[in-house]
Amino acid sequence: MITKDDFKSTQPILYQILEKSFKSGNIPHAFLLVGYNNYDAAHFIAKSLICDQDLLCCSKCPDCNKIEKHSYSDFIFFSGKKESIKKQNIDYIQTQFSKSALEGKNQIYMLENIENSSVEAMNSLLKTLEEPRSGVYAILTCVNLNKVLPTIQSRCQVIQLLPETTGILKKQLLEKGISDENGDIMVNIFHSYQECEPYIDSDTFIYIKEEVKYFVEDMYLHKDNLLINVQTHLLKDYKDKESIVLFLNILVLALRDLFHVKHSMNYIFKSFKNIYDVINVNDDIIIFDIDVILETEYLLSTNANILLLIDSMIYKIQKGVS
Repeated sequence: MITKDDFKSTQPILYQILEKSFKSGNIPHAFLLVGYNNYDAAHFIAKSLICDQDLLCCSKCPDCNKIEKHSYSDFIFFSGKKESIKKQNIDYIQTQFSKSALEGKNQIYMLENIENSSVEAMNSLLKTLEEPRSGVYAILTCVNLNKVLPTIQSRCQVIQLLPETTGILKKQLLEKGISDENGDIMVNIFHSYQECEPYIDSDTFIYIKEEVKYFVEDMYLHKDNLLINVQTHLLKDYKDKESIVLFLNILVLALRDLFHVKHSMNYIFKSFKNIYDVINVNDDIIIFDIDVILETEYLLSTNANILLLIDSMIYKIQKGVS
């Protein structure tokens, strides 16, 4: 968990805004946080709104812990990360918070990634923001501010978050028992702890990393085996877009490491070193392969067929530089 001091150093602008608002008692009824690393910042605000231990949250008291676990009775959370926020979600908030607070303190609703909301939900949310109730606070987050209605933006305290520093992120991962190497990989492909979290206690990350190792070995030492090995291993268990994007991201990072090893530069994949040492390939080929993989990742974002994209990527890699 990020401490108050960590938060003060990593998000000084937000920290100063909150400190000033809480000291004066003039707290905005709605916040809109913009950035990839919005989860911890949003929860910091929520905890501060109900914590009695300090001006801003202590992150240690029972109420702070309840917010962290989403078990506080007067806290409602909906996320637009995996499916869109719908009008019935906003209707539920309006119904619940038309009643007296169960905990006797502020009532808080948090909407994550509100840019992924239906038009009806956006309009309903706008009406709610236009008629705020005393003691009810909205904490909204988004990555793409351009997808949020200007009328919603105008009724919120909009705060652009600073990018999460790799040092803080690495510290959080190590505290969770992630190895030094895997921590370095994660901080190079993810923007925030929240993005890393699904892979911390999952075998998916470890498995896909191993598949990347085999793929790199096949690319340069057993090129004819590429397609059959990918189909019988990686694609046998992982055909979803999220897992394939993770595979491609780690693969690009591994190839950059290969380039770094060739030029006696610092590298991340220490467990790949025995493979790197026996690969003899020129820089143009590595750069070409990285470009092919990045192009595949881009096409994947357009909802193209995953299996066809991987087949095409492997064909281009096997064909090599024209």
